[in-house]
Amino acid sequence: MATNLVQIKGTEIPTDGAALNVANRLYIDITDNDNDLSDITTGKWAWLARGISEITPSWQEKTQKTAYYDGDGHDDTEVTGKSMQLAVKGVRYLGDPAQDYIDGKQYAIGSAAKTRVLWINNGMPVVSACTLTAVTPTGGAADAQQNFSLTIAFNGAPKTTTGKLTMTESDQSRVFTASVDDKTPATTPNAH
Repeated sequence: MATNLVQIKGTEIPTDGAALNVANRLYIDITDNDNDLSDITTGKWAWLARGISEITPSWQEKTQKTAYYDGDGHDDTEVTGKSMQLAVKGVRYLGDPAQDYIDGKQYAIGSAAKTRVLWINNGMPVVSACTLTAVTPTGGAADAQQNFSLTIAFNGAPKTTTGKLTMTESDQSRVFTASVDDKTPATTPNAH
């Protein structure tokens, strides 16, 4: 198939100024592999974007407050633990590999609800084992598109790549393989 169209100047995602959320990418490993956090290239990464209108990160922190004598009666706060999650909302798209995979997890418990997540936030790849929670692949008014939502709960400390991450679309539409060039510093991937 020939590629004979290019993006119109000025319509590309800006790389300076106010950061746009659309520049971020969210992928789910559809191989049910939540154990391998040493090699990102082992996954089949489905891009979770079609029908998705909101991705909101949040960090639940555990803190310990202690008052010391040299603090003049004021507390000193230490973050002693942290858990990250991504709340994802949108509408259901049948046939989308990421949404179909997640839909298949709505009744899953235990290890069956676990996989890996790749979140590229302003060019920085963040990889983690995760649990797919609160999966809601349908619902809403009779005269509206079906709702789609879930929370991706990160398990353990997230990691990043050792070099430039490139996502390449496979023969299956919207499913990507990852490669890492350790000789080049990490930058925003060149595929969307």
